[in-house]
This record gives sequence, structure tokens and C-alpha cells, in this order.
Amino acid sequence: MANRDEVVTTLQTQRNRFSHEKIAAAFKGWSRVMQYHFPDLDLFLAVPVADGVPGEIIEGKVEDAQVVYEMASDTFLAIDRKEITGMKAFTHKLVKVKASMPDLMKLQKLDSV
Repeated sequence: MANRDEVVTTLQTQRNRFSHEKIAAAFKGWSRVMQYHFPDLDLFLAVPVADGVPGEIIEGKVEDAQVVYEMASDTFLAIDRKEITGMKAFTHKLVKVKASMPDLMKLQKLDSV
């Protein structure tokens, strides 16, 4: 099992992907709150995104999240290290996601960098 610091550091890295030129253009105008839940660590983290720019990571559960992920911390790190794709993790029920279909399609672009 991963620890809290590894998860937070990895999420920081993922936040930085929004600044990549190709990603920034795709997310312009997109404002959502993304909630991450890691049950094995009893950890909730949220990332607010305003006009395609992610804000600081918030620890705790937020009620108004439009995108909600739930997964084990090891799964999260494996996806980040590209040991498994997010889609494969989802189809193998390693990740639960609640979001609109347009948001899901847009979020797949983050995997391209």
C-alpha cells in the first residue's frame, strides 16, 4: 500500500499536466472540482479546476465535486507510472468514476502527456 505522501506527490505531478501546451488548450473554459477517494488510506483529496487551471490540492471531502474517483492508492500510482491504463483499471473495477461522459472524454487527454 502506498502512503499519503506518495499519493499527494503523485497528484501534484498530475496537476502539473494541465500546464502542458496541448492540455491547456483542450481544458480552456473547463471548470470542475475533482474529488479523489483512497479508501485504503481513508484519504479524500480534491482539486478544483477553474478555466482549465488547477488550484491547490484540498484535503478532505467536498460535496460539490463534478468528477469523483475512488481507488486504492496502489492503483493510483500504477496508473501514473503507466503500469496500467486508467481505462483498463476502470474495466477491471479497480477504479470507480462518477462524472459526465463529456468530462470523462476530456479527462482522457491528460493521459497523452
